[in-house]
Amino acid sequence: MQFEYFIANLTVSVGVVAVAMLYLRHAARRVINEVCHTDAAADFWLRSTDILAYSGALILVLMFGEYSSTDWVESLRMTLMLTLLGLFFAVMFVANNVWKTVKPDTYELKDGWSK
Repeated sequence: MQFEYFIANLTVSVGVVAVAMLYLRHAARRVINEVCHTDAAADFWLRSTDILAYSGALILVLMFGEYSSTDWVESLRMTLMLTLLGLFFAVMFVANNVWKTVKPDTYELKDGWSK
């Protein structure tokens, strides 16, 4: 039974990350293309983001996952929590680094002050 929990938890983790990365793929490609100005660089950073998201989630599930429990619901809850935590940190890391390259537009206010 423990092997079944293990395989189920890994499958759920990979599935959740795959859905999230598919959701982000199009928008991330456009932003990274604007920042990098080449398709090759954008492709590299997208693949790096994929590896970061999958490995972060899987490392947490492998380290802290519950496989000895007989309760499927508790095992699934723990797997989802760990997977989403790993995914959150991976997306936060990438978004933070992309945000550093985005320069806010400055504009003149009516009274002559600039923002």
